[in-house]
Amino acid sequence: MARGARSRRLLRAFVAVLAFWLLSPPGIRAEERVKVVEIVDGDTIRVQDGREIRTVRLIGIDAPERSHPSRPKEFQADEAAGHLAFLCGGKTVLLERGDEDLDRYGRLLRYVILPPPDGRIVNKEMVRQGYARLYRRFPFSREAEFSEAEEQARKDGKGVWREGGMAETRWAREQGVPAVEVLPLGGGKFAVACGGMVKSGVGRDDLGKTVQDVLRLRTENSDRDFESAARESGFLPLASAGARSAAVPKESPPPPSGRPLPQGVVSWDEAHRHVGQEVVAEGTLVRVHRGKKVLYFNFHPNWKKYLTVVVLGKDLRRFPKSPETFYKGKTVRVRGKVSIYKGRPEIVIRSPDAITILK
Repeated sequence: MARGARSRRLLRAFVAVLAFWLLSPPGIRAEERVKVVEIVDGDTIRVQDGREIRTVRLIGIDAPERSHPSRPKEFQADEAAGHLAFLCGGKTVLLERGDEDLDRYGRLLRYVILPPPDGRIVNKEMVRQGYARLYRRFPFSREAEFSEAEEQARKDGKGVWREGGMAETRWAREQGVPAVEVLPLGGGKFAVACGGMVKSGVGRDDLGKTVQDVLRLRTENSDRDFESAARESGFLPLASAGARSAAVPKESPPPPSGRPLPQGVVSWDEAHRHVGQEVVAEGTLVRVHRGKKVLYFNFHPNWKKYLTVVVLGKDLRRFPKSPETFYKGKTVRVRGKVSIYKGRPEIVIRSPDAITILK
């Protein structure tokens, strides 16, 4: 009897493997079965393999950024993450390795496959629905079929391709994404201006890189630090006093008002210089993010460089139920000790009494 039961189990296992092999799209050779436990953004997930949690970067696609410290939030970023969650959030999926195992950040590089009877490649589905573009910097085995899916999404005006790209342009203007001005100069050279700083004599071959560099500096630095960072990259202040050729993004703080802070109060963009000290930091909260067990308050999108105020899970019940709307956009003073966690400055607070809303 036991031998018969064992034979039936082996037969069922064989049938399951055969079904997967027959139903899987051509070329799929899944190596791992894991559970998706978190959606980071539209092209990155975290999975559980046994007791280990690993980060997986989906091969061949580039989804809009929503929390990158060196880039403003991009068009359709939340929608892309939401669609990826719809496809595989909380589900058991199959992972197939590409030509490379890891990227430079230590993330697994994988095709993510929905198990039978579905069998779809999640990476391709994100492209097909217009929630991701092809990432062509490195070749990958399914580039041809992904390219066809992208072209169809473009023709259908899906996701990032809505209205032939005009929807994204309007969105960027409404969000106040930093603008870059390019002026033609003599001898086939250009001047690139952003945020009151300009670099002249830029060659045609270096134009794209220069634009990307100044956008990165404008996004990842406070107004106080942008000029010095741009100077180090060869930019100089525009001749006219106070000239500003770039809009300030909504998720960046307003320009310094010049109003002196009271004694004992430090500006949010100076707090990281007071590690180990008890301070009162003042600034406007441009981002409030609730993680699974942590609440984060940010004064600047660049959470790696500038102060983050942290509320641990055990203390969350003391705070408003919707902190994202209650605190975001408010000018506040936060009292606490500045510490460094994984290279990032932070203040951990236990109750809303540590935050005073000024306006």
